[in-house]
Amino acid sequence: MFWVICILLLVLAFAFIAVPVLRQRVISLNDRQQRAAANLAIYQERLEELHTDLRENLIDQAQFTALKAELSRSLLTDVEDQDLRVDPAVAEPDKKALFSAARLMPLLASVFLLAASFVLYDLWGAQNDLKLAGIVERTAEARDNPQAIADLIYEIGDVVEDDRENAWAWYLMARNLVMLGQMPEAASAFDRAAQLMENPQDKAAVLGQYAQAQYVASGQELTEEVMGIITQAQRLNPREMTVLQLLGADAYVNQDYQSALTYWQQVLTMMPTGPDSQFIQQMMADAESRLESQGGAGSDAVAPQVAVNLSVSQDITVSARTRVFVSAQQADGTAGPPLAVKVLQFSDLPTVVTLSDADAVGPFALSSAESVSIVATISLSGSADVARGDYQGRSGIIRLPDDSEEPVSVSLQISDVVRE
Repeated sequence: MFWVICILLLVLAFAFIAVPVLRQRVISLNDRQQRAAANLAIYQERLEELHTDLRENLIDQAQFTALKAELSRSLLTDVEDQDLRVDPAVAEPDKKALFSAARLMPLLASVFLLAASFVLYDLWGAQNDLKLAGIVERTAEARDNPQAIADLIYEIGDVVEDDRENAWAWYLMARNLVMLGQMPEAASAFDRAAQLMENPQDKAAVLGQYAQAQYVASGQELTEEVMGIITQAQRLNPREMTVLQLLGADAYVNQDYQSALTYWQQVLTMMPTGPDSQFIQQMMADAESRLESQGGAGSDAVAPQVAVNLSVSQDITVSARTRVFVSAQQADGTAGPPLAVKVLQFSDLPTVVTLSDADAVGPFALSSAESVSIVATISLSGSADVARGDYQGRSGIIRLPDDSEEPVSVSLQISDVVRE
């Protein structure tokens, strides 16, 4: 259907060029014929006047003959000026005018442009993206039809074969392989898609799904490989929802209900209301019940909090949508994910940010540390990975109270440029 529409539009465009060129000759010929007819009518009218003058003796025969000859010469001159003589030497150019270079050039140029547009679109066009857009719609419809999913995978394979650098083609292939339960193959496709993704947020999302597929393929174990994928995703987006869901599910399976509650609470803050959020709430209720039966404190236990009064130097000017990461990190510089993270936009500043166990993004939370340091980063790339040119502010060491409902307060200004 797409190509049919393209061809029709191209034919219409060709018509806009060809029709005026073809009509030009007809219009020009009609104009000359009309002028010739007008000249002939004037000649006949003037000749009739001469006959009348001769009959009324206003002129003699000699004068009549001379005036008639002059009138005939005048008519002949007008006809010659309009190139309407029957003389073949003059008429031939008019017959060939349609095929003159001046008229053929626009037609030939339009034909060349039509052919070139097809060739260039085949080289540089987004026809693969159009195919993928249709496949996305059909993927949702084929969810419960394994044969239809398999057919879609073959179609996506054609796109990948044609363009092996198409990240979204690899991603769609991975999603369809997941629906067929082919987790090792899906993990490989997710891996390739993540390598090709350029946008940090898209890449983090794909890495999260890659971690899920590899987790299932590894027998639902957080292997070193899976944790490596999770680390990559969280370096781009510490609050990547797919990763938090995976960590929560693994904690629940391993009866670490408090950690499961922490992860799922974060997921709920990002997930829209619907069946998925209702399922998470049910799992949280079950985890709380199991935690209480184990004698745990439950999700309402007092945990440390840090209230960060965050501001930014007036010398810093970036886009209002630039991402700002506020994190609590181990004071001793221990490697690993931060203990708590919140993500803001530059337009939110200045503001007060409260960090707690609910903001954990890894196996450890604020309550697992005795002291922390707060780091706030304006990320020009949108990634949690700090890069040269980003802006940053870092607090000193903050000691966390053992049991207090009041958050520890700290003021922090983002003013330094990251040099390395």
